[in-house]
Amino acid sequence: MKEQLDLLWELQKIDIEIRSLKESQDGYPKEIKRLDEKQEIEREKTHKEKEKVEELDKERRQKEGHLSLEQEKMKRTEGKMFEVKTNKEYQALLTEIENLKGASVREEEEILQLLEEIDDLKKSLSKREKETAAALARIEGDKKALLEKMTRDREVLKKQMKRREIVAKQLESNLYQLYNTLSEKRQGLGVVRVRQETCQGCFVNVPPQMFIEVQKNNALVRCPNCNRILYWEGDREEATK
Repeated sequence: MKEQLDLLWELQKIDIEIRSLKESQDGYPKEIKRLDEKQEIEREKTHKEKEKVEELDKERRQKEGHLSLEQEKMKRTEGKMFEVKTNKEYQALLTEIENLKGASVREEEEILQLLEEIDDLKKSLSKREKETAAALARIEGDKKALLEKMTRDREVLKKQMKRREIVAKQLESNLYQLYNTLSEKRQGLGVVRVRQETCQGCFVNVPPQMFIEVQKNNALVRCPNCNRILYWEGDREEATK
């Protein structure tokens, strides 16, 4: 029976690792998706700043175009000064020229303000692009490490599945069936250790005589509370402590 109990305990440890590996495999796609979303957020930050610079630059070009038209109009108006015949016409042209000059000055000031704002944004954008590049590189590194770990875990899972098959074949059919039944009913734990006279499955104390029997690992002993198979992993010195 000791050999069978040892096999049951090994099977339990294999199943715990298999379950952990499967949970990890299930979680990897979510983690990769989270990293992809994180990358997209970083790119979006830079994209918005670029759009802002482009919008202001477009506005600057429009104002410069409008200023050019105003200045051309002012030149044409000034040219008419030599054609006027009355003082009234002359005064009207002077007023129009002054208005055009005032509009041009305001346009130039607005263009200068836009140029300063664009320059500040470009400096901020340059810094943001460097930060984004560094952040994207870190995230890409995390993704690469995660994919490598996922591949390694997949290989370990295959090996453990093969190992489980080998161990299961060495178990007596009734014991294997009992183990599977208990595992299904007890959150994947069909065999548990006993430590300091306590079942490590339900953490209830086992009777002293039962604890002595468990330490021998020569008979199938089940927890009186949770009904799991009890296994002793240790030596007499540890039991005494």
